[in-house]
Amino acid sequence: MKELKAKDVMVSPAVNVPLGTSLEAAARLMLEKGIGSLLVVDEGGRLQGILTETDFLKERGIPFSTFRAPMLLGRFLDGGQLERLLEEARTTKVEEIMSSPVHAVGPEEPLKRVLDLMLTYDINHVPVVDKEGRPIGIVSRFDLVRLLSQRA
Repeated sequence: MKELKAKDVMVSPAVNVPLGTSLEAAARLMLEKGIGSLLVVDEGGRLQGILTETDFLKERGIPFSTFRAPMLLGRFLDGGQLERLLEEARTTKVEEIMSSPVHAVGPEEPLKRVLDLMLTYDINHVPVVDKEGRPIGIVSRFDLVRLLSQRA
């Protein structure tokens, strides 16, 4: 059996947003696409960072659930608190909370390297980039679990 490479497992194309995107727009895109992360790119399309659901709470205290179920969260916050959270999400840019630098791999990297990065850095997503650093795909822990279940 051939050794699997990042390109064999990655989801492509990777969903990305440019620097300067608001957290509100990023969250809405993540919900629309049903994904747990976005890649942040510069004007040349090169990877600059990664934004995950966890980054919303970790960096700014904006729960991702604010976007997923605002009515539910609204039961726990008064209207003013909820509106302040939403206003902060409209005015905060992705680069203010994204993780950077990003642990990325090339498409020919062995899948073992992807797994090593996930375990070493306790991350759930590893972008796959071309030689110029532009995202071409992403491998998530979910993708690895799916691969294991298909081979079981």
